[in-house]
Amino acid sequence: MSVTPQVAIGSADARPQAESTEGTPHRTIPDLPTVLDRDRRAGIERVIELARWIVLIFAAVSVNFPGETSPNRPEVDLLLGIWAIFTLATTIALLTNRLPTRRLQYAMLALDIAIASGLVDLTGGFSSQLGLVFYLVIIASSLRFGLGGSLFCAATIAAIYLGIGFATGGRLDGSTVNLFAERLFLFMVIALISGLISREMVQSRARQLTHTYELEAVAFNELREVDRIKSDFMMLASHELRTPLTKIKAWVSLMQDAGDRLPASARDEGIRELRSESEHLARLTDNLLAIAQLESGEIRLKTTACELDVVIGDTISRFIESADRSRFVVNLLPDASRAMADPERLSLTLACLIDNALKFSPESEQVTISTRRDGPYVLIGVRDQGRRIPEAEADRVFASFYQVESPLLRQRGGFGVGLYLARQLVERMGGRIWIDNTRVRGNTFIIALPGQF
Repeated sequence: MSVTPQVAIGSADARPQAESTEGTPHRTIPDLPTVLDRDRRAGIERVIELARWIVLIFAAVSVNFPGETSPNRPEVDLLLGIWAIFTLATTIALLTNRLPTRRLQYAMLALDIAIASGLVDLTGGFSSQLGLVFYLVIIASSLRFGLGGSLFCAATIAAIYLGIGFATGGRLDGSTVNLFAERLFLFMVIALISGLISREMVQSRARQLTHTYELEAVAFNELREVDRIKSDFMMLASHELRTPLTKIKAWVSLMQDAGDRLPASARDEGIRELRSESEHLARLTDNLLAIAQLESGEIRLKTTACELDVVIGDTISRFIESADRSRFVVNLLPDASRAMADPERLSLTLACLIDNALKFSPESEQVTISTRRDGPYVLIGVRDQGRRIPEAEADRVFASFYQVESPLLRQRGGFGVGLYLARQLVERMGGRIWIDNTRVRGNTFIIALPGQF
C-alpha cells in the first residue's frame, strides 16, 4: 500500500561527516576527540582561574585589613599586585576563548611558584600561612598536567619550601622536621586529590559530551533524511498532479479544437475523463489539506451519531467515474449501522481506504465494505484482493509518506499519505485502525469506532 521510506535513525558514528544535499548547507562536524580535549582544557582552566581569584581576595584581606597577624609590607602588596594583573590577563584570555599553550602553562606555573616563594620568604618562612595557601592553590592548579604532573609539582614545591624555610632562619630540630613532614604530606594529598578530581571531571564531562554529540549527530542525520524525503515528495507531488492535469489539458484542447466535429461518443468519453481526473485531483488536494490541518492542530472534529449506510454510499459515489459500481460490495448488518464519528472525516477516511484498495486490487476484483458489531464498537472493514501485506509491514504502512514500492519504480499513483491520514483521523475520533492480513490473498483494513445502539 502506498508508502515512502521512513526516517531511519541508526546508530551515530563517532565522527559523522555531513554530506552536501540539495537544500541543505554543507556542514562538517568536528572530530569528537578534539572537542572533548578542548572542553576538558577549558573546564580545568576555568577552575584554576576561580581558585586564583579566591586566594587573591583572601590574601588582600589578610594583608591589608587591621587586626590580622600578617605583616603589612609593600613588597607583599607588590607581589600580590603582579599576581592579580597576571591572573586578570589569563581570565580575559579565557573569556575570549583563548586557551594557553603547553609552554605558556609551564611559564604560568613557574611564575606562580616564584611569586608564592617570594611571599613565603617575606611572610615568615615555615610560619607563613599566606605562602602556604598559595602553594596549595598552585599544587591544585597543576591538575592541568594530570596526576603525575601534580605529584611532581608537589615534590618540587616541597623542596623549594624547605630551602626557603632554612634560608629564613629555620633550624633543623624535631619540631621543624615534623612541621615539614606535615606540610609535605599535605602537599601530596592535595596533589593526589586534585589529580583524581580532575580525572573524574574529565571522564564525566567526556561521557556527557559524547552523549550530546551523538544525539546531535542523530538529529542532523534525521534532518538530512527529512530533507531527502521532502525532495522526494516534491518530485512525487509534481508527478501525481501533472498526470491528471495532462489528461484534462489534452481533453479540453481536443474538445475545443474539434468543436462540433467531435463525435458524441468521444465527447461523452471526454466528459467522463474530465470528471474522473477532477475527482482524482480533488482527493489528492483533500488529503494534503487534511494532513496540513492535522500537523498544525487546526483540524476540528464534530462527532455525532452518523448513519453508516449514508456515509459509505456518499463515499462510494466519489469513485463511480473511476471504477465500475459493480466492483463495490457493501454488507451492512442492522446492529452495526450507526457509529459515533465525524461524518465528513469518516467519509474522508473511507475514501483513503477505498482508493488504496482500488489501486492495489486487480481491475476485475471487487472491493468489499462491511460492518459488524464487536461489543461497544462498530467495526467497518474495507477488503481488497491485492497482494498480501507482510506482517513486518502491517504497521509501517500507516506511517507518513511510507511506500512499499520506490516512488520512481512504482506503477500506482498516490502520495503515500492516505493510510497515515486514515489512522490519524480515526484515532482523533476515539477509534483505532489496523490490518487483518490473515487471508492468503488480500488485506482487510478495519476501523473500530464507538457504536450508537
